[in-house]
Amino acid sequence: MEENLMDGKRKILLADDEPDISLILRRYLQIDGYDVTVCQNGKEAWEKLSSNRYDLAILDVMMPEVNGWEVCRKVKGDVAMKDMPVIILTAKSQNTDAVMSYECGADEYSTKPFDYPQLSATIKRLLEGKGVKG
Repeated sequence: MEENLMDGKRKILLADDEPDISLILRRYLQIDGYDVTVCQNGKEAWEKLSSNRYDLAILDVMMPEVNGWEVCRKVKGDVAMKDMPVIILTAKSQNTDAVMSYECGADEYSTKPFDYPQLSATIKRLLEGKGVKG
């Protein structure tokens, strides 16, 4: 995927229906220098991903309308987006949830509550691995 160099910031789509989580994570990501778009449900996330270019997506699983796993499947099935890293960030913490996340194509799976320094390192690693410097 080409880098988003218009304003020098990498673009991250964050989809989570919990406003407190979205607010906190958005602030952390902005402090780290990312341009963050927040969506409240999977349908909105897919619409944004389909009409804009993002460097990485962070998706909650349990969202209204379309869940994060389905959004991830759509991303990984789309020729233009298939190489974009996707992180599943969810309160669902069973082994089967991790398996489902990787089976739908997620590059990483992380549970809530999240440890931001660890999540930040994961984001940087994924962006660097895809040729996008974070």
